[in-house]
Amino acid sequence: MRGETYIVKQLLQKAKDSALLGIEFYNKPAVRFKSEGFIAMMIIAWTSLFHAYYLKHKKKPFFRKQKTGTKRPHFETIREKLPDGRIIKEKKWWDLSKCINEYFGVDSANPIRANLEFFIPLRNMIEHRYLPELDIQIFGECQALLLNFDNFIEKHFGAKHSLKIFLSFSLQTSNSPQNIIEATKSELRKKGITNIVDYIKSFRSTLKTEIFESPQYSFKAVLIQVKNHESKDALPIKFIHYDNLTEEQKQSLNAAGIVLIKDKVVKIPDTEYLADKITYDELTKLLRKKIPGFKINEKFHSIKREIITERPKLIHQRRLDPKNPSSSKKDYYSPEIVAEFEKKYSKINGNV
Repeated sequence: MRGETYIVKQLLQKAKDSALLGIEFYNKPAVRFKSEGFIAMMIIAWTSLFHAYYLKHKKKPFFRKQKTGTKRPHFETIREKLPDGRIIKEKKWWDLSKCINEYFGVDSANPIRANLEFFIPLRNMIEHRYLPELDIQIFGECQALLLNFDNFIEKHFGAKHSLKIFLSFSLQTSNSPQNIIEATKSELRKKGITNIVDYIKSFRSTLKTEIFESPQYSFKAVLIQVKNHESKDALPIKFIHYDNLTEEQKQSLNAAGIVLIKDKVVKIPDTEYLADKITYDELTKLLRKKIPGFKINEKFHSIKREIITERPKLIHQRRLDPKNPSSSKKDYYSPEIVAEFEKKYSKINGNV
């Protein structure tokens, strides 16, 4: 690393050490929830790598103060009070989000950028959770996060700093675990991970197809058992790039269910969505026709709460002012709710 400053060497070594610790943590068989430790260390690794890159190119990765009135840059500082009362100051380094924005600029269609931006909120969301089921669901993104890191360090600092020489293939014994992305809402609520799964689905659904299918966003591999090769010297593992397969081979993989899938979110105009819904007044009017002696009383409200709890999709709340998060709401109901009321009232032996 001749020609590079001491601080650049330090940051580069920190980046490599952090990445290797993340890999070691992930590959430990005794660790069940692997993603959390891996993501935390890889975010540290990427941040340190960016800092080394910027300092190597004579760019100071510190937050600047706004409008200091002088041409000379002034940087924000973090103040810490020592036990003896002294105050120490440290320049405020760029966080990973700032590093990403500075490096990629307006290039929002870069799959490496998308991969990095996927992990920043996710790291904060899983910090205090124990979710071993999450590991397999984001394995592709985790693998791409590591490969992108190694390619970046090799491109900007040389092949001698690549992590490839330290790594080997992990031995596997497990079958595919439950797919929590496809779990029911009740299962997700029970595990307390509804928000995390919603975030993953939402992030993936907003990606353009070319980004989502890029191995720089999510690297996915299929391990297929084959018969032993005739040559005793043949390698037991061989990587074949998907793009190098014939159309017949690609079709065979797709037929086996080995395909990339992302959720697509289609926005429906509010008025169109509410076209088949009924208002509260329309609901009570229908109930008066269907249920003899029906009254709007505590019994009615209790039954309504019970139905909504059992089938929350039967109600839709719409803000009177969609642009104002503090706006009051109006309830709309699916016509199916009328039949549910009839069932509930019939069980009360006709005592309405």
